[in-house]
Amino acid sequence: MINVDAVILAAGRSSRMGSVNKVQAVLAGRSLLNHVIDRLAPQVDQLVINGDAGTCGESDYPLVEDALDGFQGPLMGLYSALSSAKSSDKLGQATYLMMVPCDGPFIPNNLVAELHQQVLEQDADVACIRYQGFAQPTFSLWHKRVAPAVKEALLVKKYGGFKPLLADLNATYLDWPEQSVSPFFNINTVDDLAEAEGLLCR
Repeated sequence: MINVDAVILAAGRSSRMGSVNKVQAVLAGRSLLNHVIDRLAPQVDQLVINGDAGTCGESDYPLVEDALDGFQGPLMGLYSALSSAKSSDKLGQATYLMMVPCDGPFIPNNLVAELHQQVLEQDADVACIRYQGFAQPTFSLWHKRVAPAVKEALLVKKYGGFKPLLADLNATYLDWPEQSVSPFFNINTVDDLAEAEGLLCR
């Protein structure tokens, strides 16, 4: 296989989606989470979901809950997945961990392969997508050796996001070709969901 495991971030509060958690939001008859699973699973060796059973429901893939109480964002999801890889059999022995959000239903089918090539060429700690000039850190591929740095960023340095962590590490950026529909479109609101429905009908 490609030597990459993956985690889908699905532990967010979805505060902008109203009464429906985005994990359970329905797009074209299927949940957002299932859209992402269908696109990502064939690209990796093993896949886990960072979330809880009450939100994510039943799945064929293992759940990895946040390692610490209190919502602390996607950085916590990355830390929890890396911790799981060391302490359980939920993730395999792959060298790299792909991270994507549960609200990105248009993930490219070659996303992992392209990031894997980039990270190998640069011998980088992490390869991050950049689209239309903007970094997309939740679409990124991490060497599992970064686990101590991620732990320090979260628990000691108290970083609130990925930007300072990426600055600490040997990070490389992959500029993704612009397309008519952004492959990294995030669904955060009911309006975003409606827009995504329209994009699927194109």
